[in-house]
Amino acid sequence: MGNVKIDLIESRFHREGNDNSGDTSIPDPTQTASGMKYVTDGHKAFTDDEIKADAAKYSEYIGERGKNMVPGRNFAKCPYVVNTGANDAYVRIRVMAPHDYEGSYRGFISAMFCSSATSSGEFQHGANGVNWPVIEENGYTDENGLKYDVLTFTRIEPLKAGAMTEWNVINYVGIGANVTSADIQTAVEKGFIKVSEDGTMTVNVLVQADAIQAEGFADAKAAFAAFDAQA
Repeated sequence: MGNVKIDLIESRFHREGNDNSGDTSIPDPTQTASGMKYVTDGHKAFTDDEIKADAAKYSEYIGERGKNMVPGRNFAKCPYVVNTGANDAYVRIRVMAPHDYEGSYRGFISAMFCSSATSSGEFQHGANGVNWPVIEENGYTDENGLKYDVLTFTRIEPLKAGAMTEWNVINYVGIGANVTSADIQTAVEKGFIKVSEDGTMTVNVLVQADAIQAEGFADAKAAFAAFDAQA
């Protein structure tokens, strides 16, 4: 209904610059936040335009930073949603990481979600408290039968036409510092790591964004109940 369109963008830039990825090539923000609803006035923060400009080059960053990954190495991964349609919309972002359902390589993927996304009140928090998103273990299964844990960030208020979410929902992704060669081999055998013909290894962390028009729904919960019912 209406004109609902969003862009999911990824940037190196955590809104306030403290992504904890360990990537020292990422600059600190120089602008001062003012007039934002969920980011405190006076805090140093990247602007929407700075984040969008960086997102345009993110594929180059990930192509370089993602080469020759080793235990303890992370790369910044800060997703935002931009409402490019004509209607206000409820939005949610889901981050899906392979689930260690047998416990044999727990901690293989190192990742940090952005607690400010929920503690600020922009996104709905989960059962573990205001610093945590909604988490569903084994919430998604891909076409190969690989199970993923799903972290869901549902924006509480509609995102106005032309606006961008204020907080990134995760900060970084990497390989756990304590991962061993045996852990990697187990992950390959279980299908968590894909190996190409040239020996390149790939592990997927999926990010997906959904949107539905705000008009006609009492809140985000009702809106996404209708969205999921038609999926």
